[in-house]
Amino acid sequence: MTFSNILVALDGSKNSQIAAEYAFWLASSLDADLTGQYVVDPRLIELFIEREFAEEIGMEQSVETLEKVFSALRKIGRVVLERFQAQAKGRGFEVSTRLCEGHIVEEIVRNANKFDLLIMGHRGRGEQPLPTGILLGSVAERVVVSANVPVLVAVQPISDVSQILVAYDGSEAARGALLMAENLAKYLQIKLRAITVVGDEAEKSQAKFLAEQGASYLREYQDEDVFSVVEGAVGATLIQSAAASNSLLVLGAYGFKNPEQNVLGSTATKVIRESRRSILLYRPPGITEHLKERTAVAAKKRK
Repeated sequence: MTFSNILVALDGSKNSQIAAEYAFWLASSLDADLTGQYVVDPRLIELFIEREFAEEIGMEQSVETLEKVFSALRKIGRVVLERFQAQAKGRGFEVSTRLCEGHIVEEIVRNANKFDLLIMGHRGRGEQPLPTGILLGSVAERVVVSANVPVLVAVQPISDVSQILVAYDGSEAARGALLMAENLAKYLQIKLRAITVVGDEAEKSQAKFLAEQGASYLREYQDEDVFSVVEGAVGATLIQSAAASNSLLVLGAYGFKNPEQNVLGSTATKVIRESRRSILLYRPPGITEHLKERTAVAAKKRK
């Protein structure tokens, strides 16, 4: 899989600037088209002019006030996108921009489904949340749940990325992630590594078989020692391994049954929430529709 059309979500924060740097890096290396998106969310306006807050800052609730706040947020969006265009021009290529209005997650997902790859920043652990984070929770997590395309959650600066590390368990999603990562590593001209995590010593023989099978799928890196088997808890081991090797971590995910179950626990969610390294999530084509159908069937059975 080669990314030829990339979308990056921007909000003017330090985290979205890191996402923009990844977008420039990949678009340049892959000769891909690049679009920057900024979303003006009406719920931010409602937060700013709730009666109790409006009274505190000496404002009255009115249509005029609504429009003034909305106009200010649009202006911020235009400034962010203009800066993004200027940065791209300084790197020698043109980009497109989109200023959208609506709920942040819904607008990002709606636009992302027209692209090959979505890149977005993510607030790291211990960092102060923005108003959007207070309002919506983790935008990155919610987008990953809903998007049909691969999502790169940018956390660490590009200068800290020295290789690509793939989490491999032999599944269809992991195979897709492996091949995607191999192609990406080739174009970026960096090392490719893959890791299979086992719970105990008894599982190692099966894991070694999976690793050998995975190595047989490789084309560009088939002569290199790519795979390793490590014992430990899956999520924690992936996070530690990515941190120790300064890796961009690639995960294959079948998707999530619903947001509530996702919040309570998948490996992908744990890694996204806790990792201090950037993560690229691969999802097999059509998996979102399959999950929707499966969820609908399960709902009917419960009635």
